[in-house]
Amino acid sequence: MLAVIGGIVAALIGIVLLFGGKIFPGLPLYMWDDFIVCLKGALSSGFVLGGVLAVFIGISTIKENLREKRERKEEEAKKATEEKKEETK
Repeated sequence: MLAVIGGIVAALIGIVLLFGGKIFPGLPLYMWDDFIVCLKGALSSGFVLGGVLAVFIGISTIKENLREKRERKEEEAKKATEEKKEETK
């Protein structure tokens, strides 16, 4: 219950800091423009980091698929050689 109350208080303080001058005339707090600048920087950084992460994940997936194919081919070749040995006996 304390966490809910704390969350509500934090949300109210955040609203006052973002829109202070618009909601309460005469209040010198108004940070909406600063928030937009910060949001623009965070979004561009997030897209760059997300793209890099996607590339690494893609490369890892491709390597894993190639390794699995190689292992399947090795298993098939091993089975084929075992079958040939059994046939010659």
